[in-house]
Formats: sequence, C-alpha cells, structure tokens
Amino acid sequence: MKRKISITFFCLLLFCAFLYHETAAAAEEILIGVVMTGKTPYYEAMHEAFSDSLRGRTPNGKQIKIIVQRPFPDPIALSNAARKLIAADVDLIVSYGSPATLAVIQEKSGIPLVYAGVYDPESLHIAEPEVTGCGYKVPISSLLRHLRSLKQVSILSVAYSSLEEDSVRQLDEISALAIEQGASLQKINIRSHKDLTNIGPKKVGDALFVTGSAIISELLDPLLLVFREHGQPSVGIFPDVKDSGVIITLYQIPKEQGEKAAEMIYKLMLGWQPNSVKREILRDTELVFNLREAKILGLKPQINLISESTKVIK
Repeated sequence: MKRKISITFFCLLLFCAFLYHETAAAAEEILIGVVMTGKTPYYEAMHEAFSDSLRGRTPNGKQIKIIVQRPFPDPIALSNAARKLIAADVDLIVSYGSPATLAVIQEKSGIPLVYAGVYDPESLHIAEPEVTGCGYKVPISSLLRHLRSLKQVSILSVAYSSLEEDSVRQLDEISALAIEQGASLQKINIRSHKDLTNIGPKKVGDALFVTGSAIISELLDPLLLVFREHGQPSVGIFPDVKDSGVIITLYQIPKEQGEKAAEMIYKLMLGWQPNSVKREILRDTELVFNLREAKILGLKPQINLISESTKVIK
C-alpha cells in the first residue's frame, strides 16, 4: 500500500514538474513586433538582415517570435498596425522608416522601440527615452552632381509622397540644393496610383529625382515609364532592385541597418535600457550607375562617374 502511495506521489511530482517546465518555457518567449510600410524592397532587405542577425544573438534559454505588420503608409493604417502590436503585448517593437516610427511613438505605449531606415533621424527630434535606433543619411548633393555630369538640368522633377516624412524631408533638402545650383523644381506628389495620371509633359522637366518612399517604390515602373517616354533620366536614393531603369542610385546599404537594429534589440533583451543604447546614423553608401540605361537615352558619362561607382550595370 505504501509503495503504491509513493509511486502515485512520485508521478504527481513529475506531472507538476512538467507543468512548471512548460509554463517557464512559455514565459521565456520574447515577442518582437515589426512595423514596415508595405512591401518596400529597401525595408524588406533591412528586415531580412535583421532577422538573420538576430538568429545568432538569441539570449540563452529564450525563444524569439516576430510579428510583422505591413500597412499602407497612411496615418490611420499605421496607427492601427501599431495598436495591433501593443494589443498583442509585444515586448519590443522594431519600425522601418519615419512613418512607421512616428506612428508607434504617437501611441505612447512605453514599449521599447528600435527604428531603422529613418532618413536623417536627428531632424525628427525624438525625445522619448524608450526609443533608440539607427537611421541613415545620403549625400544628395553628390547625387545631383553626378546627374549634372550626364546632362544639363534646368528643371528637376522630384517624385515624393506627402504621406511619408522621410520623403518630404528629402524634398526640402533637394529644394535648397536646387536653389543653390540655379535650377527650378517640379514637385510630383504621389499618394496613390491615381497621381501618376496627373504627370503631364510640363511636369517631366529635364530629369527625375526619386525620393526614398514606400509608395513610390511600389509604383516605380509606371513612374519611370513616363519619363523614359520623354527621354529623361532618373536618379534615386533607394536601390533599383527590380532594375526598373534608374540611371544613378546612391543609397545606404540596408543590410548594415538591419544588422545594427538586431544588435540594439539584443542589448535590450539583455536588460539594457533604450536610452543607454546610443542612436546611430549610418553613412556608408553604394553608388550604382546604369550604363545600359544611359546608352538607351543617348547619355555619355564622364570618367569620374564610372570610376566612383561601386557597381556599373552594362
């Protein structure tokens, strides 16, 4: 009888230990929420690097689960995406681009946030102590210099989106540089596919500058088609992943930002406070020249452009 009681008691202990183990394992899961605007190739490359880097940085005894939200970059959709992550009780949030970052901050959840892919983040004046991250800066003046080496530009068309803070700040920077260089600007505000129908011959100008925008990235092919039909080149600060025909791209390497964001998230998982993780601006760039597209448009590059390019598409 005593032996039966001992066996029963031992089985109960094993069962309780099993339950405790399962509960403890569940408690060790770290839930990370991610917000990015649409399926932007630049942000997707960043997130891929982030995920790959994070796999090798998981703290001992812990599991990581990532929930990704890809809303359209308008304030309501972004706000809803941020709220979904907050409702899911995520431990940490990662945001790509200014619109997503600002949407998360405005919810005032207090959840630690790491941003990446934010253009010139210092201009946002983010004061919240629970926020850190890495942004980027591209020498737009250099990109314009390379464009002018291809052809004279008196009227520069700029494709931007008023829905995206990054894009608007780049427009402002380009406007200031255009004034210095004696060129006039033709602003093209793109918020949806419908806006492409408003681009008439008067808006084409001598060349097109494509700002870093999630919306424009999705509409890049039909946008460039309008300018190619008029024989005008285009330049941009996002990589031309689809080989759509952007002649010159000068961009910050997305892989570096993704890896840096993973490094910051890892520190937070180890117990660091966000305000003790230094915010960074990455400035290493790739200059890609599409010689094939230049030949199609009858443009002859100077030797400096080719020699300074990290990649030449022939």
